[in-house]
Formats: sequence, C-alpha cells, structure tokens
Amino acid sequence: MIDQGFCFNAGEWNFPDAPLRGLYARDRVYEGVRGHESFGPWIERLEKRITERVLNDLIGEIPPEWYDDDLDALQRLVEQLYRRRTKVPELLLAAKNTTRHPFPNWT
Repeated sequence: MIDQGFCFNAGEWNFPDAPLRGLYARDRVYEGVRGHESFGPWIERLEKRITERVLNDLIGEIPPEWYDDDLDALQRLVEQLYRRRTKVPELLLAAKNTTRHPFPNWT
C-alpha cells in the first residue's frame, strides 16, 4: 500500500498520517475489498509481527547514504512507524469515508 516513488514522503524520512496517502490512484485495484475484514490478515501481521526488534534489525540493512548518515532521523522514523502500525485500521476507515471512495464495494 505504499507508492514506492513517495515512500517516506519522497525522501523527507517521515510518514504523515493522511488517509489517502499511499493508496493506488486507480480504485479498480480495490474492487475486491468488501469490508474491514479484507485487510484482516495484513493488519494482524502488521500489529503482531512488526516488533521494535524487527524494525531495529532492518535499520542495519539500510545503506547510510540512503538516509544521509542521519541515524537519529532514521530512528525517529522507525519509532513513528512502530507507533503508527496500530492506527492502520483507523486510517483505512478514514480513507473509505473520503469523498474519493477508493473502496467501491466496501459495505
């Protein structure tokens, strides 16, 4: 659900909470979404398997030149992502309720 061209706010190393940010522009790809349960397995993995340790281990795999050797900024991003993972259901519902209606078959 992340547009890789704008991953982490196009290189700003943050991740603003905006309901439609990161959704694909063509809503057709979301026609199979029937409700919150359509995201269930993904949300469960996100909330239960993405631990602080997992994220911290991943930091070591990122080349320093990708984050301009600013480890503090990267660590702040990781902390934000860790906290944010529990907000995903709320953000999905907010996206559903926008005037764009990205999930046409969500009842």
